[in-house]
Formats: sequence, structure tokens, C-alpha cells
Amino acid sequence: MRHALASTQASLAITGARPAPAPPPASTAAMPPPSIPRPGAPRQRGSAPPSVAAALLGVTADQLQRMLGEPSIRRPEGAAEIWLYEAPACRLDVILHAEGSSLFVGHAAARALGSGESVTESACLSAIAAAPAPPPWTTSDRRP
Repeated sequence: MRHALASTQASLAITGARPAPAPPPASTAAMPPPSIPRPGAPRQRGSAPPSVAAALLGVTADQLQRMLGEPSIRRPEGAAEIWLYEAPACRLDVILHAEGSSLFVGHAAARALGSGESVTESACLSAIAAAPAPPPWTTSDRRP
């Protein structure tokens, strides 16, 4: 996840986008852990996936959830949040920035897994919206 964050930060730096500076956390112990669904818990699915990840830029967290459903992971990062969506053949990394009391998508990038399959961005987003709720990184094809 650190690699994904570093890559995303580098991508944002290239575009000139700069997230609002976040206040430093009071202590590491006070930060909430990433939100990971319980194994077997039902996942809210999406109902309106876009055809490209760029279409997610600027949407609110609520709109994002309606489009793609619940993410596999939510991780607070200062005033921002990082969400990870998963499907069998791809992932979607989303960074939401706080503006006032709302979160807005500032970055969204879909990526195929190393399975050798060719997956279009549109197919990936549709698969994410319809994906069941396996806990992240636990399917049998990804275990060492």
C-alpha cells in the first residue's frame, strides 16, 4: 500500500495537483485503523460504474459509493482517505480529499493484476461494482 501511495503522490506531483495540507496527528495511537470488512460480511455493491476512472474525479464519497459500492479498504491519511476497490482481475486506487466537511475524489487509477489477462478500464470498473465481498488479499490465487 505504501508503494501505491508513493506512486499516487508522484502522479499528483506531475499533474501539479496538491492536496490541502493535513494537520499532524496527535499521536499514532489515536489514528483509527484501516477499515476492512469482516470475512463473510455482505458488501454493498455499486449500481452505476463509469467507463473510465477519470470520470470519478470530483465526485463525493457518497456518489462514489453509489457508483462502485463499499471499498475493500478505507484508510485515513491526515485529512484525506485512501480507498481500495478489488475485483478478481483488477484493483482501483482512489484518494479522497477533504473540502469542508465532505470528501471528494482527487485521484482514481485502475490497474490490472499480473494474471496475464487483458482487462479494459471499463470492464474493471464494472467488475468492481459487481464484485462480492471477499476480504482483501485472501483469494486462493493470491496466496503464496
